[in-house]
Amino acid sequence: MLNVKEDEIDRITEAFYLILNGKKASPISLPEDYPDNEIRQAVDYINRFIEEYSKVSDLLSSLSKGELDFEALKGKTVILQSLKNLQTNLRHLTWKTQRIAGGEFSHKVDFMGDFSVAFNSMTQQLKDSYEQLERRNEFIRKTFGRYTSEEIVEALLDEPDGLKLGGEKREVTLLMSDLRGFTALAERLEPTEVVALLNHYLSAMVDPIQRGGGTIDEIIGDAILVLFGAPLAMQDAAQRAVRCALEMQKAMRGVNEHSLQRGWPEIEMGIALHTGEVVVGNIGSTKRSKYGVVGRTVNLTARIESFTVGGQVLVSPALIGAANRGLILGDEVEIHAKGMREALRCRELLGHEDHPELVVEEEETSCTTLAEPVPLHYVRLTDKHLDEAMQPATVVGLSHRRAVVEAAAPLPRYANIMLRFEAEAGEEETPELYAKVIRPLDEPQNRFLIHFTSVSPGMRAWLNRFAGRAESP
Repeated sequence: MLNVKEDEIDRITEAFYLILNGKKASPISLPEDYPDNEIRQAVDYINRFIEEYSKVSDLLSSLSKGELDFEALKGKTVILQSLKNLQTNLRHLTWKTQRIAGGEFSHKVDFMGDFSVAFNSMTQQLKDSYEQLERRNEFIRKTFGRYTSEEIVEALLDEPDGLKLGGEKREVTLLMSDLRGFTALAERLEPTEVVALLNHYLSAMVDPIQRGGGTIDEIIGDAILVLFGAPLAMQDAAQRAVRCALEMQKAMRGVNEHSLQRGWPEIEMGIALHTGEVVVGNIGSTKRSKYGVVGRTVNLTARIESFTVGGQVLVSPALIGAANRGLILGDEVEIHAKGMREALRCRELLGHEDHPELVVEEEETSCTTLAEPVPLHYVRLTDKHLDEAMQPATVVGLSHRRAVVEAAAPLPRYANIMLRFEAEAGEEETPELYAKVIRPLDEPQNRFLIHFTSVSPGMRAWLNRFAGRAESP
């Protein structure tokens, strides 16, 4: 019969208790001279089990922390083999997850039972979300990529909501520009020349618009509508629009230098700036839509722009209040619009105190008196159509872009008129000019100052002949 000490039984019992409760047990020590009997054999077996269990415990702890790069345990027991398989599967799963994170959504898992089903479902959802995000980003890029700066496009892509496709009310500053007399000019040039001139002009205008953070909402022929404050809100939208308008007028010098080198006529642009509330959003049908603005503010901006002459920037009282500081303003211009009881008192924008390099060149205010008045006929235009019968008049004063005419009847301020001169001997075509009435100079004599909106090189030479006969100013 074996003689077993009580403390030995206690140590063996404690080891089994700790193992059964998921805790680490220390090896059981026996004296070196302990007999080689059943007790020593049992203790040696228990110690080997404790050592194996300790390794398994460490391995599971590493797995729980996501540490997969450890040396595999040696042995052929079921638990060790299972742990080896788990380590291999987790490594493979990690590799697949890294591929999915890189955008490879075709990877599936088929070796982990219910977990595989959940994992594959997650992958499909990620794929669907990614494709939806790509469609949304592609829409934003297509909608704004050609009409605004890359910084604004990237900011839209980074927004949590991206671009709200529904309509919303927002205060924005609108810039509307148009070439004066371009319709008449286009009739005198070849179609290829018209397109080339227009493309060069628009390219020159897009640069300052994008630098200022503006978004081109519409390009209709020679007219441009620009938004400041949409799609991204801007606290300094009015100031940005002011600088943009001044830069656009300055850029016209280079446009005309390019045109004169090719024998094309000079062109002039008028710009209107107005601040107000609009409805912005995705406008159109399910087949075709665009991001745009609608509202009374848009219509009023167009009305202000129609009162401009070449080289001029007109700003509304609302824009002046929004810009707040630094504006250098010139003459007041009364704008009459439908639905308004009183005239809108706009001002000429001549520059900005912070940007002296962008001062708008003022038009010459005096015309040289002609030695002999030049007879002509004129007609008022409404939306580029003849409004009434031709009336007789004479040109009594002339400058590079302006003239003084004595008309048969009073002419309203800012009326658009067509002038038809009498052809001289040997001339095949009747010389024509388009102009806008600036203001009356002598109302009893129906004498008015007008501004030419389009002058061809041939017409310029024709006018210069009369200017050469002028008296001293």
